[in-house]
This record gives sequence, structure tokens and C-alpha cells, in this order.
Amino acid sequence: MNVDSHLVRLVHDILFREWDPLGVNADEAAFSEYSRYDVLLLQLLKRGADERRVAEHLLRIQENSLGISPLDPESDKLIASRLLTAYEIAQRRIRPARSAEELVERYQAGERVFNGSRIETDESGILAGCALNGLVLRNAYVKLSFQQASLRGADFWDSELKGSDFSYADLRGARFVGSVLSDTSFQGARLEGAEFNNACYQLRMLKTGEFPDS
Repeated sequence: MNVDSHLVRLVHDILFREWDPLGVNADEAAFSEYSRYDVLLLQLLKRGADERRVAEHLLRIQENSLGISPLDPESDKLIASRLLTAYEIAQRRIRPARSAEELVERYQAGERVFNGSRIETDESGILAGCALNGLVLRNAYVKLSFQQASLRGADFWDSELKGSDFSYADLRGARFVGSVLSDTSFQGARLEGAEFNNACYQLRMLKTGEFPDS
């Protein structure tokens, strides 16, 4: 995944999960609702647009493309700030997280991509119940408890997640393509729209449309 594809993913996650002027993000099937605006916003960010210009663009999308009156212009400014932060972070070299605590701290500062992380312990249980929507942990090796965490749209592509606990987590739209899921718990998890094709779960390969047992 190159820098531009990371950026498109980050921009789209922010539009769908945080901006969402149509109020559709409870339904993971609507994930592509705002995808037509991703590239134009990315071009704005690349041209050095400031918070005001990005917020104005969001307002025009609502008025001209969606046909609605903006409910909260201040919210558009916050989303513009989030988009600028995501762009700045994505331009840096992606660094793996070295601990669960570091991952949470950097996530809360606006980072989303932690590819290649290797985290085998979380004695504090800090990730349980956390909001980690849009987290990207590709090619990672982690053994962590994500109990009751919100991980909507998270991406664990080709990661080894042996012994991790996703029980009662919100995994709607999450991706586990090609991941190793031995002794991984999904009890009570929300899995609508999640992808598990080619994941190895309890010594068997899951096919497209298959889900792990709880």
C-alpha cells in the first residue's frame, strides 16, 4: 500500500466515520457513500489547502452535491483539521508501534497506520473498550485483547493474530484477509461486512463470505 492509497483510505474513513452529513455510517453497506469526494479532497490537501479552504469544500459538497444544508459549520472545521492531520502524518515514514500504550497514544494523536508492529503483551488491557476505528495493522504480529473495542473498518491484512481476543468488539467492515487467527476469539463480535477470505482460522482457510465461529 503506497502513500497515496494510505491517504485515500484515511480520507475516506474520516468522511464516512466522522463527517457523515447524511447519517448513514451505522450501515457498513453504505461505506462507499462519499467515495466520489476522496480524490478531490486529496488533491486539495496536496496543493497545501488550509483548514478554511478544506472546510469550505466540505460545505460545497453538502450544498451542491448532496443537496442538504450544513447542520454545523464548526463540525466541518473539525473534520478539515482531522483531514489535514491525517495528510501530514501519512507523509511521514510509517513506524510500527512497539507497545499497546504507544499504539493508543499515537492513534489518539491522529495516526491510523501501524503496519509491521510486533506487540505480544498488553498487561494493562489498555486496548479493551477503546475506539480504534480505521486502525491499520497490516503485516503485523500481535497478541492483544481488543475486547469490546470499536474497530469498524480496521485492517489486519496478512497479520498474525494468534491468541488475540476480539470478543464483543465492533468489527463491522474490518478486514482480516490472509491473517492467521489460531486461538483467536470472536465471541459476540459484530462482523457485518467484515472480510475473512484466505484467513487461517483454527487450521482451516476461510472462503469469501465465511466468518469465524464465535
